[in-house]
Amino acid sequence: MDAMVPVKDDQEAANEYFEVYLSLRAALREGKIETTDVEEYLAYKERMLPKKAREIAQEMILNVKDYQ
Repeated sequence: MDAMVPVKDDQEAANEYFEVYLSLRAALREGKIETTDVEEYLAYKERMLPKKAREIAQEMILNVKDYQ
């Protein structure tokens, strides 16, 4: 019998990536982690996203930067 693996939709995957992005930015501001660590981790996580989820996440990130 085939195992059923729940598949996240693009919006859900983008939301999770965005939450990680925001928490890492906060940790950077507080000096808890190094910039290179964040860049490498985010690049890894972004590569794991489906194309549409990556586009959604990038749009969300651009929008948050516009407000700051």
